[in-house]
Amino acid sequence: MSNQAFQYDFNQLRLPPQSRRWWPKALAICAVLGGIYGAALGSAIGAVLPSLHVIVAAAAILAVICGPIGARAGFFLDVVRQVRYGRLFTGTVATIGGAILGGFLATMVLLALGAILGTVGGWLLVRAVMALRHGVVRRFLGGIAGAVLGMFLGATLWAVRINQAPALTDAAWGLGIGIIVGPLLLLLFIGTLRSLPAARRRDDGSIVDTTFQK
Repeated sequence: MSNQAFQYDFNQLRLPPQSRRWWPKALAICAVLGGIYGAALGSAIGAVLPSLHVIVAAAAILAVICGPIGARAGFFLDVVRQVRYGRLFTGTVATIGGAILGGFLATMVLLALGAILGTVGGWLLVRAVMALRHGVVRRFLGGIAGAVLGMFLGATLWAVRINQAPALTDAAWGLGIGIIVGPLLLLLFIGTLRSLPAARRRDDGSIVDTTFQK
C-alpha cells in the first residue's frame, strides 16, 4: 500500500460517522400509517350510520383515561431531560394517543368481521412469505405487522362491501387527511420535545417542578 493510500484510509477513519438522514424515512412511514388509519376510519364513518358518534365517544373516553396516566409518568421525562413541563408534555401526548387508540378500537369493533378476516389473512400471508428467511424474531415481528395491516385493509374492504359509495368517498377523505396529519404529529412531537425549557434547580440540586405553577 502506498503512503498516499494509507494516509487517505487513516483520515477516513478519523472522520466522524455521517449522521443518518432518518427524517424522510420517518415522515414517509408516518404518512403511510396515517393514510391507512384515516382510510379505515373514514370508511367506517361512511358505511355505518352511527359510527361517527361511537368513534368520537370512544376517542374521548380513551383520551380522558390516558391523559392523567401520561401526566403521572412525566416525572421520568423530568428526571432524564430535566425539563420544566415534562408532565404537561407527556399528558398531552398520552391524550392524543388515547384518542387515536379509541378511534382505532371503535373502528375495528364496528367492522369486526372484516378486521378479523384481514388480521388472519395478513398474518398468514406475511408468515408464508417470510418462511424462507431465517430469524424467528424477524418472522414474528413481520407477522404482527402483516396482521395489523391486514386488519386495516380488511376493515376498509368490509365497509366498502356494506355501503360502497359513501365508504369509498369517506375513505378517500380519510386517506388524504391521514397522509397530512401523520407527519405533522411527528414534527409536532419532536419540535415540542426539543423546545421544552430546562427545569430550575434548588440549592441542594433537586429539580423544581413548575408545571402547574404561575
